[in-house]
This record gives sequence, structure tokens and C-alpha cells, in this order.
Amino acid sequence: MGEQRRPVAEIEADAEELADWFENFDPVEATKVPVREYLLERAARTQAQCERAVAEAVHDAVASGTPWSRVAEILKIDPADARDRYNTEAAPQRAEGIVA
Repeated sequence: MGEQRRPVAEIEADAEELADWFENFDPVEATKVPVREYLLERAARTQAQCERAVAEAVHDAVASGTPWSRVAEILKIDPADARDRYNTEAAPQRAEGIVA
């Protein structure tokens, strides 16, 4: 499986978010978040990133000719559900709307 390239704008946004986090880091506040809540937040961010990657991959596959039936087979969902969820016109907007 090939490496998926991230858009430069996405990398820059992630770097800026990380820089802001470091600049605003307060060690006193940092110790107030329970570990389980931190792990839940990390899992939610990972899920959002994965959803964005799937949406982009579906968009690219369909744009290059992969039929919805094959997309649905790969995702293990109904073809109509795949089309509704990852419509080629809506997929990029949905992907951008996911906060990671």
C-alpha cells in the first residue's frame, strides 16, 4: 500500500496548531486533565483524521473511475450508503469540515 501524501496546507495547519499549543502550554493546567480523557481526545482526533483520509481516497478512486459498487465492497457498506456518505461532490467539503 503506497504512502498517502498530505496537502501542504494541512501540514502547515497542523504545525501552526502544534506551535500554538507549545506557546500556550501551562504545566499546571496540563496536569488537570485525566489520562483517560486525554486518550479519548487523541482517539477522537485519530478517528477524524482517518475519516478525512477515507473521504479523500473515495473521492480520488471514484474520480479515476472506480465504480461505487467496488468502493462499497472495499468499505464493507451498501453501495447506496457509500454514494450518500462519500458523494464525489460533497466528499472534499466533508473532509475539510472534520476537525482533527
